[in-house]
Amino acid sequence: MPDPLIRLETLRFGWPGQPVPLLQIDRLALARGERLFLHGASGSGKSTLLGLIAGVLAPQSGAIEVLGQNLNELGAAARDRFRADHFGIVFQQFNLIPYLSVIENVTLPCRFSAERRNKAAARSGDTDDEAMRLLAHLDMANAAVVDKPVTELSVGQQQRVAAARALIGAPEILIADEPTSSMDADRRAAFIELLFRECDEAGSTLLFVSHDRGLQSPFDRVIELGELNRAAAEGTPHLQVVN
Repeated sequence: MPDPLIRLETLRFGWPGQPVPLLQIDRLALARGERLFLHGASGSGKSTLLGLIAGVLAPQSGAIEVLGQNLNELGAAARDRFRADHFGIVFQQFNLIPYLSVIENVTLPCRFSAERRNKAAARSGDTDDEAMRLLAHLDMANAAVVDKPVTELSVGQQQRVAAARALIGAPEILIADEPTSSMDADRRAAFIELLFRECDEAGSTLLFVSHDRGLQSPFDRVIELGELNRAAAEGTPHLQVVN
C-alpha cells in the first residue's frame, strides 16, 4: 500500500500493572479514503486500539504513524492538537455536551482547531452555516431542533448530531466506535449510508469499529481484531476488560 494514511508497526500495549499485553500488532495500514470495518468481541481491545491510533494513549513499543507524523515523537499536548486537527470521532456514548445546543455541539471541534474552522468556513462561509449544511444532510436542520439542548433529542437524533460534529471541518480521519449499538436494523443501515456519503464528500478515511458482523458488507475491507492481535491469537489472558 503506497503512502498509507495510518500505519502501525510492531505495536505493543498493556495497562499498568498488567503482566501481559492487551494488544500486540505486527502491522496495520489504512489507505486514504478507505472504509475499514474492524470487528471484535467485547473486551477484545477495540476502543484501546482506537485510542492509540488517535493519540489518546501511547504504546509501550512500536510505531504509530498518521499522515506521515510519528505520534511517538509528540508529547501529550501536541498529540491533542494533532487529534483536534485531523480526527473526527463518533463515540459509542456520543459524548455530546448537555448544556450546549445542537449547533453549538456540532461546531465545537472548530473551537479547538483553527484548521478545521478554516476548512468549515471555506466550504460554507462560516462554521454555523457549515454545521447547518451537515445537519441538513442528516435530516436534522429543522429550526425547531437545532437550538434545542441535546438532552431533549431522541437517541437517533443525538447520533446524527455526533456524526455532524465529527465531520465538520473535513477531518482526514473519521473514527466511529460502536456508533449504532442502540439503533434498530433500518436505522443502522441509514446511519452508515449517511457516514459514507459525508466521508466521500470530505475525502475522509473511515475506521468503523463494531462487534456486529451484520454491518460489515458495505465496507471496503474487514479486519478481525482477534486475528490481527497476536496477544489474543497466542491466548494471552486479559486482566482488564476494555472494549
